[in-house]
Amino acid sequence: MCSFTLGADPELLCRLNGKYVPAHQYFKSASSFGLDGCEAIAEIRPGFSESPVDVTSKIYQILEYGHTKAPDLEFYSGHFVDNMSLGGHLHFSIKPESNIVDALDTVLYSLSNCIDDREQRTKREKCGYGKRKATRLQPHGFEYRTPGSWLLSPTVTLVTFTLAKLAVLGVTEDNLDFTDIKGRQHSSTFLRNLKNNLLTIPSDCNEGLKQLDILLSNKEINWNQNILPNWGIVSAEAA
Repeated sequence: MCSFTLGADPELLCRLNGKYVPAHQYFKSASSFGLDGCEAIAEIRPGFSESPVDVTSKIYQILEYGHTKAPDLEFYSGHFVDNMSLGGHLHFSIKPESNIVDALDTVLYSLSNCIDDREQRTKREKCGYGKRKATRLQPHGFEYRTPGSWLLSPTVTLVTFTLAKLAVLGVTEDNLDFTDIKGRQHSSTFLRNLKNNLLTIPSDCNEGLKQLDILLSNKEINWNQNILPNWGIVSAEAA
């Protein structure tokens, strides 16, 4: 089986008492809960793992750490919040072959069609971010830059990593053409049937596929909310 690691640097917008505050007032650049390039928003750096479950767990630990550093802050994910673009870049320790990028784009943009705020996504794209098949070479491999920040909940995070891993394995191990498989299917139908098309499904992807079915059944996904309660992270006063 093709062996590779997954990583990411998803971004978060900070609010205090419902109003935007710059992340650099609370966090430092060289940290797992650090800053993006312009220091206006926060960035999570969970490192790398072959397992979607492991990377999701690391993100939970980092969010918990960030909350202890600034317990009064609220954090927001998505594509575009308070007139700022948010990214959920995914990292892979492999070369960005065209079939791999095509697979990621078909699978993960289908997920975006099902769960993301379309208005936010359009605003981010108009700012020049989140274009289809956007990649950047990195020393470790490459970065897939199309997704917005998927940190809304552990479910959305795990599903994103799981689909990313399965998209890569689908072309490298099973020789699938996801663009052809999707065809004119609705994105939801395509994703629900995804596991039936895959021959290679590692055990660390089983939970993500279960959560995918639950996520696709949720017709009301609210991106305008503080993500911390979704992760089970609450202030001491609220506990």
